Amino acid sequence: MPSSDLIQSVRAQATLRLKFGLFVLMVMLGAMAYWGPARPESGHWEIGAFGVVYLAYNFTAWYLAHRSRAIPPNVLIATTAVLDPVMLSALLVIVGRASILFVGFYIFTILGFGFRVGRRAMHLCQAISIAGFGLVAAMSPAWRENPLFELSHLVLLTVVPLYAGVLIRKLQDARDAAERASLAKSQLLAKVSHELRTPLTGIVSTASLIEAQSSDPGSAARAHSIIELALGLDVEIKQLLDLSRIESGRDAAQQIAFDIRQVTDHVARTLAPIAAAKDIGLSVEVDPAISGEVLGDAHALNSVLMNLAGNAVKFTEAGSVLVEALLLGQEGDVLRVGFSVRDTGIGIPVELQQKIFEPFFQVETGPVRKYGGTGLGTSIALSHVRRMGGELQLESHPGVGTKFWFELRMARAAASPAPAVEAPVRIVRDKRVLVADDNRTNLQLIREMLERDGHRVAGVESGQGALEALAAGDFDVVFLDFNMHDVDGASVYETYRMGVLRPAPTFFVTADTTALTAARLKALGATGVIYKPVTFDKLRSALAGLFPGEVSADEAAGTATAPARTAPHLRPVPIEYLDPAALDTLREVRDTPEFLYRMISDGIADIERLDSLLSEALADRNLAAVHRHAHAMRGVALSLGAIRLGALADRLMAIAQRDLDATASERNADLRRTADLSLSALDGLRQSLGAAEAASSR
Repeated sequence: MPSSDLIQSVRAQATLRLKFGLFVLMVMLGAMAYWGPARPESGHWEIGAFGVVYLAYNFTAWYLAHRSRAIPPNVLIATTAVLDPVMLSALLVIVGRASILFVGFYIFTILGFGFRVGRRAMHLCQAISIAGFGLVAAMSPAWRENPLFELSHLVLLTVVPLYAGVLIRKLQDARDAAERASLAKSQLLAKVSHELRTPLTGIVSTASLIEAQSSDPGSAARAHSIIELALGLDVEIKQLLDLSRIESGRDAAQQIAFDIRQVTDHVARTLAPIAAAKDIGLSVEVDPAISGEVLGDAHALNSVLMNLAGNAVKFTEAGSVLVEALLLGQEGDVLRVGFSVRDTGIGIPVELQQKIFEPFFQVETGPVRKYGGTGLGTSIALSHVRRMGGELQLESHPGVGTKFWFELRMARAAASPAPAVEAPVRIVRDKRVLVADDNRTNLQLIREMLERDGHRVAGVESGQGALEALAAGDFDVVFLDFNMHDVDGASVYETYRMGVLRPAPTFFVTADTTALTAARLKALGATGVIYKPVTFDKLRSALAGLFPGEVSADEAAGTATAPARTAPHLRPVPIEYLDPAALDTLREVRDTPEFLYRMISDGIADIERLDSLLSEALADRNLAAVHRHAHAMRGVALSLGAIRLGALADRLMAIAQRDLDATASERNADLRRTADLSLSALDGLRQSLGAAEAASSR
C-alpha cells in the first residue's frame, strides 16, 4: 500500500477508535450499572480510573496518527493491533456477566485492521484477541458456567478472520490487477499518441508544401483540407495524451507567473478561424480589473478554456460564443477569478448533464454522428479545474444554449527584483553540439558563438535535418529552434526522446517570451529555454549549468568585459530603429569587418524575405502565417539590433484574428514603414563596414 494511503488509513482508524471508544465505554458502564461489575467490591474510582486510561489511550493514538511524526505508521499499526484487543479484554473483565453482550467487538476490531491496513496487522490483532478472550473466559464465572459459549466464540475468532483474510487477498489482487490494467492503458494511450503525432507532423508539413507550391487551385484546396483534417486529429491526440497524464498522476499542478489575457488571447486566436468559417460570433472578454500577472497553472487553464470553448464552437450552428474572465473579489493579494464559457448551441438534456463529465461519453449517439470528437474534453477540463482548486459547473437548456463556469483563487505574482550583478560566466569547452534553426542568420550566429568557445558544432536548417542528425550521431547538448517551418522543435524533441534511452540535454531557442509558451515548453520536459536574441552569456550559462565541474579556468575567450568601441557612422535615420550595441555583440563573436559585413548582409536578406512573407500574410489575413513569420522576424531583428522592427513583430505574434481582420491594412502599412527604416539603418551600417573592410585591405 502506498505510504500516503497507509497514513490516511491509520488516521481514519484512529478517528473511528476515538469516537467509537467513547460510545463503547458509555454502553459498558450502563451494563455494569444494571448487572453489576465482575467484582462487587470494586469501587467507582477503580472503574472510573480505567475509563480514564481507556479514553487517554484512544486520544493518544489519535494524536500520534494526526499530529505527530515521532512514530512511523507501521509501528503505530503494530502497537494498536496489540493494545486494542488488550484494552477490550480489560473492559470485558471489568464488565463481568455483561461481557457476553460485547464479545463481538473482537471481530469488529480484527476486521477493521484487515480492511484498512492489511492482513498482517489483522492476524496480529486476531492472535492477541484470542489470547485476551481466553483470559476473559478464565476469569469470568459467566463464561466458565457456559463452556460451549466460550468454545463457539473461540471458533468465531479463529475462523471468521481467516476467511476474511482470503477475501481481502482476493480484493487486493483484483485491485492490483485493475491498477496494472489502468496503468497499461495509460501507457498505451501515451505511446500510441506519440507514435501518431510523428507521421502526423510529416503529413502536415508535406501538405503545407503542396499547398504553398501548387499552381492548381484545386490541388491547393485539397492540400488545405488535408491540413485541417490533420490538425483536427492532432487535437484529439492531444486529448488522449492529457487523459493518460491525468490518469497516471503525472499531470502535477504548476505555479508560474502568467497573464490571464495571454491565455484567453491564445484561445481566441486558435478558435477564431473555426468560428468565422461557421459564421458565428466568438468573443473573449477579460475584466479590466484583472491586471498584471498571477500565479497559477497556465497550461491547465489553457487546456480547460480550449476544451470548453472548442466544444461551444463545435456545437453552435448559429449565434455566438462568449468566453469571460471576471474579478469576483479580492482578499489581499489573492484574486477570486470567475471563468465562464457561454454559447447559443444545441444544449444538453438535464438527464445527460452529469454524464458528459465521464470520459468518452458523448451526447450525440448513433451510427451517423455530425460533430465527432472523442468525448474527453469536459472530462479533462473537470480534472484540471479540480486540481487547480475549483469546481466546474454547468447550466444548459436544449435548443437554447449551455454555460460552463468555475472559480479559481489566484495570487498576484510578485514583481521581479532587479537583477543582481553577477560574476562573469565561466566557460565550458569541447562539447559536441547540435544547433537546429531554419533561419540562416540565427543559425550562423549561434554556431559562431559556440565554435568561438571551442565546441564542435553541427548546424542544420530544418526539423527534419535535426532528426536525421540526432539519429546519425551522439551529441552532448542540443539547441532546437522552437518554430521551424517543417517540423517544430517540440515534435523534434518528442520524437528524439522516444527513440533513445538517454537523450542529450536539450534547450529550446525561441523568440516567443509569453508565459503560455514557457509553460508549454516546461511541460515538454526539456532542459531549458533560451530566448532570442541569443548571446554569449545565455549560451555559456546554459552549458555551465549542465557541466558545472568542467568549466575552464581560462577567461580569455570573452568573459571579460569587451572594450568600448566607437559605433560606425549611420545615415540620418531615427536612432530607435537600430541599437548600436548590437554591433558589440556581433564583435564578440568575431571582430573582423569581413564577418560583420557578411552577418549584416545575411540579416538584411532575411529581413527582406520575411518582410515580403509577412506582408503577404497580413494582406491575406492569414493568422497562422502572420504568427509564424512574425516569430521569425523578431528573432532576426533582435539579433541585428533592429529593435523597433522586433517590437512590431512581437505585437504581431500575439494578434488575434478579430484584430487582424479589422486592422490588417494599418498594420501592413506600419510594417512597411518600420521595415524600410530599419533596413535603411542596417544598410548604412553595412556600407560603413564595407568601407572599413576596403580600408583594411589596402
